[in-house]
Amino acid sequence: MPKHYSIRNGGHAPGHVRDTFLKAVEAFVYWNGTDPEPRVEFEVNYEPQPISLSKACGLVWNCTDILPGGEEQLLSVELGMNTSGTYASAARAMHRWLTENRIQS
Repeated sequence: MPKHYSIRNGGHAPGHVRDTFLKAVEAFVYWNGTDPEPRVEFEVNYEPQPISLSKACGLVWNCTDILPGGEEQLLSVELGMNTSGTYASAARAMHRWLTENRIQS
């Protein structure tokens, strides 16, 4: 019986979870960093729900899948984030940036 993905245990994430994170990477790259944190859509029971970039990072926190090359390039080379090429490492680097640069309100 195949093991189901869980945020806590990681492993291979479902496509819709990975797609949500890829949308979050794109929103992060085009965000000016001063406006409120962007939101992306995540499907819950086939209903789109807006979630923050931080929450999108949490979805793949332990995901061992390999991040597509374009997104890896954007985060590691162009933005200087230290990632090892997995969704988990990209999510942790992005979340670290969001936490360290959070706008004080």
